[in-house]
Amino acid sequence: MSFDLTYILVGVALLVAAFVKGATGLGFPLIATPTVALLLDIRTAVTVLILPNLFMDSAQVIRGGFPYDVFRRFSSLIVPTLVGVFLGTMVLVKTPLWVLNLCLGMMVLIFVILNLLRFDFTISPRAEKILSPIFGFISGFLNGMTNAAGPTLAIYLYGLKLEKRAFVKAIATIFVTTKLSQLVAISTWNLFNRETIILSVQVLLFTLAGFYVGMKAQDSVNQRNFNRGLLMLLSLIGAILILRAVTQEGLKSSSWPDSSGSVYHELQLSPLIMPRNAVADN
Repeated sequence: MSFDLTYILVGVALLVAAFVKGATGLGFPLIATPTVALLLDIRTAVTVLILPNLFMDSAQVIRGGFPYDVFRRFSSLIVPTLVGVFLGTMVLVKTPLWVLNLCLGMMVLIFVILNLLRFDFTISPRAEKILSPIFGFISGFLNGMTNAAGPTLAIYLYGLKLEKRAFVKAIATIFVTTKLSQLVAISTWNLFNRETIILSVQVLLFTLAGFYVGMKAQDSVNQRNFNRGLLMLLSLIGAILILRAVTQEGLKSSSWPDSSGSVYHELQLSPLIMPRNAVADN
């Protein structure tokens, strides 16, 4: 595969995604996946990015100590998240991906607009007990279907008015559980091999600088600017999801596993590195 500008663009996008992840605790999969998919088929791209995701989330989880308080407070959210991941993966084969991304993107943008209009989205301690399992299940369900649990969790945690470090630690802890569940689901694709693992480690090493700088930026920014930056990121994510939905409308159902659980020949025969014109649009 000959060198072209795409490699530079993908490299820059990976560094930006890692920086955003370090600064806010989310955004890496939504930024990195579609750009890496310019060079790899989409399933391999998702597989390659799981290990960097797990490393970054784990680093943010243990930063400042083990998150005992997070597990105590959000246990009623984490368990339904795991259930949602597996159910979402099951529903994935029956629901057009563009519909899911369109709905999620619109929901995120509506949330941002309401905040800009000074709508006070605050979740009380009493409401938290009721909403935690609901948002946990929804975020896991969306992660299983679209690989995008971040926006839903960010909206919920934003409503709890968490301090920036508590926000990042909480969302990273939840992400670790969802990514481990996703790792189990992805193992059925038979894409974890020597080549994908080596490439995944290379991506991790390449993005460490961006991730480190992002965490330092998180330390230096004040709470008000953190909230503003989070809303700006959610706006971008919402726009990306809607754009992705528009480009996905023409997806063929043959790109997903059939009802027997086997994978169609496109996945079985696809090489690790594919030319850009052979990339699936999902």
